[in-house]
Amino acid sequence: MSRTRDVIKNKNKVEKARKARRKNEMTSLRELSAFKAKLYDELKHIEVVLKDADVDAVLITVPDKALSQFTSAIYSEDLAGYDVEQVEGQTNQFYIRRKFIVF
Repeated sequence: MSRTRDVIKNKNKVEKARKARRKNEMTSLRELSAFKAKLYDELKHIEVVLKDADVDAVLITVPDKALSQFTSAIYSEDLAGYDVEQVEGQTNQFYIRRKFIVF
């Protein structure tokens, strides 16, 4: 009987670990999709500002909690059409410029 109890106890531990991992994955996916939605919304505003011929760049401040997601978005297709440069000495401020490709 002792062996059966140990097997059931270990099975419960494995199920709890899987459930916790799924919950963490769902939370991170929810946060990522919320971040991307907010990013796309803000990029629409930045695009309108950058259409003005007198504006060279837009200075943005990224909240600390979204900084890691933003730095990964810089290298993804989300910001492929923009030149993103970090402000020297500031960890959460960036210049966003329109990227020009010269042939």
